[in-house]
Amino acid sequence: MDMSYDPKKVNVNVDGTIITGFSSDGIITISKNEDAVTPNVGCQGDVVYEENANESGTIALTLQGTSPSLAKLRSLAVNRKKFSVYISDANEDDSIAVSAQNCRILKAPDISRGKTSGTATVNIYVPKLTLR
Repeated sequence: MDMSYDPKKVNVNVDGTIITGFSSDGIITISKNEDAVTPNVGCQGDVVYEENANESGTIALTLQGTSPSLAKLRSLAVNRKKFSVYISDANEDDSIAVSAQNCRILKAPDISRGKTSGTATVNIYVPKLTLR
């Protein structure tokens, strides 16, 4: 089986702005904050699957220290603004789409200066994370 991946087909839109300047380490990491189900095993081995109502998740953006998008993201964090996030991955082998409202940046990204431009990670809290 021949598969290919093109990072240029991954697009991230935060609060109406296309995010640019991703690091070489990665673009995004999308994860649920908790397991969707918890198995509960009784004394006699009976299993009950307890559904978790927590649908929240986190989107981590990994940016170059010189990314022009950092100013916008820092502004959203400092002003404690709610915003929408749209992510699309048009790669044919494993495409995804995320559309989320009322998101918040958990904390302003760290600032580092050194011999290289470094990277900055921005963690976005998503109240209801749905992958399509």
